[in-house]
Amino acid sequence: MFTLKAGEKKFLAIATIVALVFVAVVGSAVALLVINNDHDEVPYLQATTGTTLVHVEPTILCEIDLSNCKKGAEDTFAPRVPVPAGESIIVSLSSGIFDAPWALTLEFLTPKGFEQQPPEFFAPDEKYSFTVRSTKERLLTNIEVRLPSGRTDTAGAPITRGFWSINTLPEGTQVPAQS
Repeated sequence: MFTLKAGEKKFLAIATIVALVFVAVVGSAVALLVINNDHDEVPYLQATTGTTLVHVEPTILCEIDLSNCKKGAEDTFAPRVPVPAGESIIVSLSSGIFDAPWALTLEFLTPKGFEQQPPEFFAPDEKYSFTVRSTKERLLTNIEVRLPSGRTDTAGAPITRGFWSINTLPEGTQVPAQS
């Protein structure tokens, strides 16, 4: 019969414990990766200016054929990320946005009032992030990102299937009355 010495028993016990811990750690890590690698992740924007980082969920998001629409939570419409004159905002797009056709619309407050730029359209994988600078003459007030659907309105324009908005108006800005 084969007998182990005290040191060998101790080594075998430690090796067994280390192997079990290793299997538990690796198994847990794989399980977490599988759980967190959800292909139904809702596309989002990340907006940063100065030391502020904001995760922006869609206000509404539908399938390309406008089916299965889901509205965002109450606080998903135009979260505040103030961008004072002289500063910039960096916006990053998640998959589900950058890998599809998408449109960007910027709005500024100028001495003449609010001016919305025409939408700028991007092809899939053309642009993953963008930076916008706010100036005294052109104060950035709003950013909109849209995903077009496979349908058009009566004028032939694509109907939006996904919408993200960021309110960038700086704190304390006096907005002129609209006439």
